[in-house]
Amino acid sequence: MAGVAVAAAQPYGYVSNTMGNTISVVNRATNTVSATISISGTGLSGLAVMPNGTYVYVTEESKNSVAIISTANNSVVNTILVGSGPVQVAFTPNGAWAYVLNELSYNVSVINTATETVVATIPVGTKPVGIAITPDGAKVLVTNLLSSNISVISTASNTVTATWTTLSGPTGIAVYGNNVYVANEYVNSLTVLNLITGNTLSTITGFAGPNAVAVTPNGSQIYVTNANSSSVWALNTSSLAIEAKIPVGLIPTAVTVSAEGTTAYVTNGYGLSVTEINTATNTVTDTIAKVGAYPCSIALYQ
Repeated sequence: MAGVAVAAAQPYGYVSNTMGNTISVVNRATNTVSATISISGTGLSGLAVMPNGTYVYVTEESKNSVAIISTANNSVVNTILVGSGPVQVAFTPNGAWAYVLNELSYNVSVINTATETVVATIPVGTKPVGIAITPDGAKVLVTNLLSSNISVISTASNTVTATWTTLSGPTGIAVYGNNVYVANEYVNSLTVLNLITGNTLSTITGFAGPNAVAVTPNGSQIYVTNANSSSVWALNTSSLAIEAKIPVGLIPTAVTVSAEGTTAYVTNGYGLSVTEINTATNTVTDTIAKVGAYPCSIALYQ
């Protein structure tokens, strides 16, 4: 499948709709839903775009599988069985491997994207829910919600090489440089860990149900969604000061930043929408409505 071309040059976003069986395709040039992809499974939570833009992988909790969508024609071209209750997926930077978090079987499935087969299954902590892969592709970091720790996976051996203790209820996770940013949902905080040692460097408190984290490509700002206050907080990475508290839709579930760093996108679960934020001003510039029921994750291409 490596030779399939991306259908269009304009930037797109793909939104998984958990309470249904659809993926919304968002044309980011017009901020409109340009297509709706029907999936046979339900519980569509995590999704990711392959780095070359040819495919989207989406987790199907109801089928214990990952559906592969061709971006050339917005259709499902394959389905791969993984562990129990898959909730998140992420690609290594070279696109050769996809790592899938299986929330109910407490493990991670490793998919060879060339053969579209599971080549390894890695035990992790209890209820893995968040994933980040380092830019060099060497480590996969997995937050385990109920065991309150992070499993550090070596991509060279596909084994857990370290387990870091965190605060209660770690969910969203992001990496920039030698820093790891972790949202702790149960204690309403964000912790900063050292990527090499796993030691805690800082803790910022006062959040309201933090559940997702993203860092701008230049590393200047951190965005944290607050499910209980329907807001996104922007923090300065140098000072860790809160620069803005941005109102978004009801129950924000995920946040991601465009490759150029100018725009952040937030899925609003109960708001049935996606909020667009200007990262220079930290203000809402648009709301993309008419996505599916309970949008859970968003992944961008270009």
